Amino acid sequence: MDDATLKKLMQDALANAAGSSLSPSEFGRAAGGDPSGPKPAWRALLRQIERVAAVLETEGQLVALRKGKPVPLSEAKGVIRYGPRPKA
Repeated sequence: MDDATLKKLMQDALANAAGSSLSPSEFGRAAGGDPSGPKPAWRALLRQIERVAAVLETEGQLVALRKGKPVPLSEAKGVIRYGPRPKA
């Protein structure tokens, strides 16, 4: 999957999130990764998802959340979730 297609998929998922956050694995499964097997196919998409998330963050469409609080992706460590940027 190319970055532009993944970006559109992530934008649509964030728009339909209704204010909730999504994990990177949820984006991977939505991108067509198969959740079965010893190493699910969506895991191969995680680096690409992180890269596209950084672009969406720069464009102001996405916020990274760590323990429910916004954190810049460049400083995020551990388990993170992605949510739509709150409306001002």
